[in-house]
Amino acid sequence: MKKLLLLGVLLFAGVTAKAQTDQIEIERGRVWACGMKFKGVSKGLQFIVGKFGTRAYGTLSCASIHGETYKRKVRIDISSYKVGPTIGAGYFKMAGVSSEISLFNEHPESILGKYSVTNYQVAVGGGAGYFTATKLGLPQLAYNVSVQLLGGLGLKVGIEKLRITAID
Repeated sequence: MKKLLLLGVLLFAGVTAKAQTDQIEIERGRVWACGMKFKGVSKGLQFIVGKFGTRAYGTLSCASIHGETYKRKVRIDISSYKVGPTIGAGYFKMAGVSSEISLFNEHPESILGKYSVTNYQVAVGGGAGYFTATKLGLPQLAYNVSVQLLGGLGLKVGIEKLRITAID
């Protein structure tokens, strides 16, 4: 069902963007495929109320449909709402990768910024994590999927905020 909904949103966004932009802008390369590799730490305690956060550092690498490339060091912050739909307790060290597609952007710098994210992490000694993130803005649409290997102890499931920031 999620895939069907995403396909519908992508189709609608594509039709709307095509109607709002001329062919020259589309030919300049407004689709970027990106990947990130990162390492970091997640920790916290939250049962609806509380705090659980993730901070990771890594590299964002992108390519356009026209062969242009982009590479940048980034910081990834995932934070729960102080009162919100997150349940978790634990401490995890992690290493992960993510893949992202960004539509209707002339430059991958647009990938930086704020996202809404669903996040799952579980570990008893070792474990795994997963998140999906979506960024909507006119006319931008970005979708990010990540998997992580974890070391630590705990469990976290929630809907949170994600921010990707460029670092020098």
